[in-house]
Amino acid sequence: MASPSEPHNPFYLALLFVSLLFVVTVLAVGLVPELEKNAAKAGQPPPPSEFREYLRSDGWRLVLWEVGAMIVLSTLSMGLDRLRRLQNERAAGTIPPSDPNQPPV
Repeated sequence: MASPSEPHNPFYLALLFVSLLFVVTVLAVGLVPELEKNAAKAGQPPPPSEFREYLRSDGWRLVLWEVGAMIVLSTLSMGLDRLRRLQNERAAGTIPPSDPNQPPV
């Protein structure tokens, strides 16, 4: 757990937002065409919509972009956490020397 004085990682919030967007997009790509089919079978086809047409034709691209964004943001989050941990260890003097015969500085 992060100490109270440690600043928050800004990439976490962005990662959470993009992950939520990913879930919503995947559900929309998977469910909207089925809901349209069910409505058409029931006798009330939905009116034309550019958004639904986009989901049917290019929704998979949007999902891939979101997966890429999640990979980038998670890598940045882990990198920033590692950088901060190494800086804290160096400041505390807890990083062991690389040569065991060399005295600490």
